Amino acid sequence: MNRIAIMVCGEVTCKCTGNGCFKAFNERKDAFSDYEDVQMVAFTHCDKCIEEGTDFSKKIEKLKNARVDTIHLSTCIRGRCKEYEQMAEEFSKHFDVMGYTHGSETSKKNNTIKIASNK
Repeated sequence: MNRIAIMVCGEVTCKCTGNGCFKAFNERKDAFSDYEDVQMVAFTHCDKCIEEGTDFSKKIEKLKNARVDTIHLSTCIRGRCKEYEQMAEEFSKHFDVMGYTHGSETSKKNNTIKIASNK
């Protein structure tokens, strides 16, 4: 079984219900279309745009303790975050990374990331 986590933009969570991410996951479409045996074990947010110098080490440890295999950086992070690529690289040291959750696989910026972890 593949165990996944979704990370959404902290700033966006003030307005977003997470419906797009959950709908895509539950219907196994968009970024989740290739999964068969999968369980969502974490849904968390990034505060990088809210807090300077955000360190992901505590989240990474908690995600590792939850035995996460793949982390999905949400579509809102892909579209808004200037540190999207660096964030993907950081998480790829510990997990497989998929750089979106729902909508088109290729964004307007054509920057969707898919990385097999370096672990």
